[in-house]
Amino acid sequence: MRTDSTTELIDAWLATWIHIRGIHAGQLDGWPIVHVGSRTRETELVCVDPGIEAFTELMGHVAGDPRAMLTVVAEDVGTYLTAHLLPGVRIDRDDETLMSTELVDEGVPPLADDLTFRWDIDDHAMTYSLESADTVAAHGSVGVLNGWATFDSVETTPAFQRRGLGRHVMATLTRQAMGRGATRGVLAASAQGRDLYTALGWEPRLEMLSFMGV
Repeated sequence: MRTDSTTELIDAWLATWIHIRGIHAGQLDGWPIVHVGSRTRETELVCVDPGIEAFTELMGHVAGDPRAMLTVVAEDVGTYLTAHLLPGVRIDRDDETLMSTELVDEGVPPLADDLTFRWDIDDHAMTYSLESADTVAAHGSVGVLNGWATFDSVETTPAFQRRGLGRHVMATLTRQAMGRGATRGVLAASAQGRDLYTALGWEPRLEMLSFMGV
């Protein structure tokens, strides 16, 4: 069921995600279709708990197209996870969670002496990177739109994990976002990233399930 709070969250996530990537979206069968244009996909059709009948129809838009993605967002995606798939459709990701939080500046953990930082800022996003010599140790981006911030591509290189760099990156990006007027945050978390965000006070709100054409 799509409640008012769910609608606000989904709309905020899509708007900030589109903003941070500098991409655009349209409508297809009444649902947003985002023109991602990335290495992994050209388009992503996003629907919120559409029901099996509508879901089956939506699969037809991605069937056979390896550059097209269909993402279902719901409180419980189990019904869609076990649904019969059309020929030419496969499950791509079944471990993502839409999460949100009220942003709080809790201070930035100190940076180790062997690391330096760099900012890359454009009209859409602020990207913060930590480097050790010529190696990127961790990085992440944040974009702010209408009081909402979304965090994107927060990653730590395997050789630098278990050093609290993810927490440092998130705290730094949060402070920057709040300085630009953001009060709430929303993001799509992988299973690996969810542990970090939960530890930082983010709340899981909705499950996400993505399908690709083949």
